[in-house]
Amino acid sequence: MPRLNATSVATARQPITARTSQMLAAWASDAVEVSGSLEPSTLPADVGPIEWWIPGTARPLRSAPAALPIDLMTLFEWTVQHSARVQAVAQAPWISGTQIEQARGVFDPRIYSDSDYNSSSDPVENILTTGGPPRLEDQLLGTEVGVRGQTSSGGSYGIGQGLGHKNSNSTFFLPNNQGSAGLFANWSQPLLQGRSIDANRSLILTAQFDTAAAQAKYTDAILTQLFDVANGYWSLYVERANLLLRQRHLERAQRIAVQLEHRQSLDAVRSQVLRAQAAVANRRAELSLAEANIKNEESRLRALVNAPAFSDQGHAELLPVQPAVISPIDFDIESEVALAINRRPEILELHELVNATQVRLNLAQDQTRPQLNLVLQGQLAGRQGASDIVGAWSNQFTEGRPGVGGGLQYQLPYRNRTAHGQVRQRQYELTQLTMLIREKSANIRAEVEIAVRNLRASHAAAISRRESLAAVHAELAYLEDRWQLLGNDPRLGQLQLDDLLNGQDRLLREEQALLQSITQYNRSLIEVQRATGALVYFSDAVAN
Repeated sequence: MPRLNATSVATARQPITARTSQMLAAWASDAVEVSGSLEPSTLPADVGPIEWWIPGTARPLRSAPAALPIDLMTLFEWTVQHSARVQAVAQAPWISGTQIEQARGVFDPRIYSDSDYNSSSDPVENILTTGGPPRLEDQLLGTEVGVRGQTSSGGSYGIGQGLGHKNSNSTFFLPNNQGSAGLFANWSQPLLQGRSIDANRSLILTAQFDTAAAQAKYTDAILTQLFDVANGYWSLYVERANLLLRQRHLERAQRIAVQLEHRQSLDAVRSQVLRAQAAVANRRAELSLAEANIKNEESRLRALVNAPAFSDQGHAELLPVQPAVISPIDFDIESEVALAINRRPEILELHELVNATQVRLNLAQDQTRPQLNLVLQGQLAGRQGASDIVGAWSNQFTEGRPGVGGGLQYQLPYRNRTAHGQVRQRQYELTQLTMLIREKSANIRAEVEIAVRNLRASHAAAISRRESLAAVHAELAYLEDRWQLLGNDPRLGQLQLDDLLNGQDRLLREEQALLQSITQYNRSLIEVQRATGALVYFSDAVAN
């Protein structure tokens, strides 16, 4: 099988889908090399390919109403699309995204309408107030309609039209029953504080950065869930393979027990028969536990993925068709560290928080400046007697001239400790985030280094386990030959049987150790993908 070198794997910057396809292709070819076309039922009891259990793990092992083939890529897709936990975390970016619209909504114009009616009856202190009546009776009805709003440059504006009607018992109020109208506009623009950094624009920017940080958290949750699903898949694979190992372990003891029972009337010692029967009973009990472990792992995997296919076939047997084999893939640590720092969601989240904090710092620094606002206003007015409000509205455009005004508003808080305190707070927060980025980068480097080293160590361990298992196979064949030769000896037969059964136990342990080593290598591959952030590309591709 061609070997994938470190350059092609570690520096190609391929998404996880492509890189995992390479791994799957390597796994598939490796499985053919190891297992060939031999079926478990046709393999001799103690001879054959080392990983003889690989074909059997992908076939039904119990009488279930249905069988559902699964592999890592399929489980990853289902997890991103259907996992309840992933879907729950996916709401966080949407929730943060609504804050952007809320911040932008501050710039939406607001249409308003104010109406009021006042009827007063006040005693007069001077006859010149009313011209004779002892009380001043006024009736006032008014309404105002207009638009108010703010701009992204920090200015505020208002445009409105007022209409009113008033009558009074004062003899000096001429003409009575007056209709009035007034059209006005005003503008206020900051010249110092708030001129270049508007608070409302800062809210939009911080909301955008917070949303990006929430997206990074969502991606991190997906990565964690995919990693858990991968572990669940390999745990199911191990339990299924372990069941096959224990079935063959039981068959070996059963063959010995049957052989001894047939020879019991000839030369078999009663103690040997009982010893073989005890071994059969003990191994059968362990087999029952192995069957229960498979169902337990299936339940855990269903809960993690939460896919409709699992719900529709709730009692189906899950068949892991992707085998755990040793695929010679290596990674360059420095290249992987550089990639991890650029794409791990924790780093991306911290960078977005830095951006948001920088915006808040700029806003706090702006608040230390004095307030100097330019205020401009203009108006048109009209008035008409005989309750002619329409005539008053018309007159505001035809009679007289517009009224204009303007001025400056200045304000400087004494000492301004609130604004200066906010500046120091934001500076401390920025320093804190910078230190967190430095710490997280160091942790990511350590994670990648550890993951790659563990991958290499697990590969070496699996190779050594193969050699150890081959030696145990040879030892077991030797012990079986000795038992066949000396089993009828009254003195040596029992010892040879014990050695043979103990040898079978050692074979089982070595097979389980090899299974764990190979599976650990496959787990280490996923751990490298998680540590380097490569699963980010897979989750993004599925989500889009």
